[in-house]
Amino acid sequence: MRYTIGQFAGLHHVSKKTLRYYKDIGLLEPAAIDSENGYAFYEQEQCHRMQHIQYLRRLRFPLEEIRTLLKTGPESWIDPIQARLAAVRSEGRLLSIIEQELLALEKRIGEQKDPLKPVELVTDYKVDTFELKTPIYVIGLADRVPYNRMEEKQQIIDRLISTFFGNEESERIPHRGVPSTQFGLVCECEQEMSEGTYMIGAQVTRLEEIPDGMRSFTLPSGLYARVTFQARDKETLTNSALEGAYHHLFNKWLPESEYSMNDMLVAEVYREDRMEVPIQPEMELWQRIVPN
Repeated sequence: MRYTIGQFAGLHHVSKKTLRYYKDIGLLEPAAIDSENGYAFYEQEQCHRMQHIQYLRRLRFPLEEIRTLLKTGPESWIDPIQARLAAVRSEGRLLSIIEQELLALEKRIGEQKDPLKPVELVTDYKVDTFELKTPIYVIGLADRVPYNRMEEKQQIIDRLISTFFGNEESERIPHRGVPSTQFGLVCECEQEMSEGTYMIGAQVTRLEEIPDGMRSFTLPSGLYARVTFQARDKETLTNSALEGAYHHLFNKWLPESEYSMNDMLVAEVYREDRMEVPIQPEMELWQRIVPN
């Protein structure tokens, strides 16, 4: 059976504008176009493809990814499916936290309390160790930093972070991991910590197509100490709370532990699904270690 664009749109509960857009991006081509009047027609083959598109859209796959999936066989779908699963689970955790905070907000209003009063939270640093099974790939901006000159060091780091986020440099990075994770890396340091590299970047699934002006770094597999901490808001978390995490790790936990540093390699871990929660955002600090 042949359908006009209007009939096909009505059959699948979409607009004609949507069908024209699908044609423009190469996702769904009409079966034929009348050479005299330019009208598009659709047949049963396009019905099947539209059903596949709508099925994958309901699973939250973006259109560009759907186009790629439908060009390949199911054997190549595993990685995209696993990435979509990670994104959905991350969104589920975030929505659960938002639901609980909405209930708490509703309760404060019902009790005639200040609805927007900041949550009083004393940052608690929790340290554990873990084995990073596979390396993590990062692409981003980096610069050499004089770690023994605090003011100059901070100016360079602030400039890198401002450029990375403020100029939307992060949007140029391909093959981003899901859920989105950013890393601040203290690496490639001189033994006496007079100088080293600071890098701000995003986790990627593979080190290909590195944008101009950026570089890559690989966090090696192995044993790490991990400091997990929260704060009342993101600004506090990434400033005074992060500074406290460094102090707790190097001046308290490490000296009393049965481990020492493998080398000076610190990762500040900014996971989007933990940073964007409405209250008490959370992040981590990692350091490579070896048993004494």
